[in-house]
Amino acid sequence: MAKFMLSLRDENFKLLMTEAEERGITVQELIRAVIIPDWVKISTPVKTNVNGNGEKLRPFQPVLQAMGRLRT
Repeated sequence: MAKFMLSLRDENFKLLMTEAEERGITVQELIRAVIIPDWVKISTPVKTNVNGNGEKLRPFQPVLQAMGRLRT
């Protein structure tokens, strides 16, 4: 399994900690089970091919701005 390290500003970590506590989970679980899947759904563009069928493309660009408040 691939691993990575993430650094956050204090205010961002506090927001994640509050969201996680409200859900009764850890910050790690929130990132793994909520934030990353939501980001992939929102950030994966749909390309229409010649037959009119949509197919998802994997994005290869960094997140440039905050996505807004977390959904509950």
